[in-house]
Amino acid sequence: MDRLMAPLDMNLLRLYLTFFKIGCVAYGGGYAMIPLLQREVVEPGWLSLQEFLDMMAISEMTPGPIAVNTATFVGHRLFGLVGGAVATIAVISPSLILTFLLLRFLAKYQNHPLTERAMAGIHVAVVILIVSAALYIVPAAIIDLKTLILAVATFALMTKTKVNPILLIFLGGMAGVLLGP
Repeated sequence: MDRLMAPLDMNLLRLYLTFFKIGCVAYGGGYAMIPLLQREVVEPGWLSLQEFLDMMAISEMTPGPIAVNTATFVGHRLFGLVGGAVATIAVISPSLILTFLLLRFLAKYQNHPLTERAMAGIHVAVVILIVSAALYIVPAAIIDLKTLILAVATFALMTKTKVNPILLIFLGGMAGVLLGP
């Protein structure tokens, strides 16, 4: 029985390490992690590109961070309930550890000029990661003229009005149904 469990244990360890690594660079949140998430779950064949894009859409619509939702989905898909739990714990572990360490550090040095400059640099890096995520996702998501028009209209509504993003997601889904393939 132990020899039968060994491959599962190694695969769960690989799953844990993959999502722990993703969690280590999660400073900018889910959008900043999309290129890494894509590389880590599509390249090994855990999800196809289309499944990954579907997972991103589902993660956006469900409560919780994108990385946690993706970790839970991929882990569950590969190894059931245990895999979902392992991947979820893995992706949140680095932030729990880092939060504990940073709270101790920031309590002592929060007003130090070097701390303020470091945070400013981190903010710039996060913006670049988000732009990078868009560059990875847009070519795969915009597949024809209809989706391009839908993307431009959604972007315009999002930036020029105060339409609720949840409504935009719902309207995008309805437009997809109505416009068809």
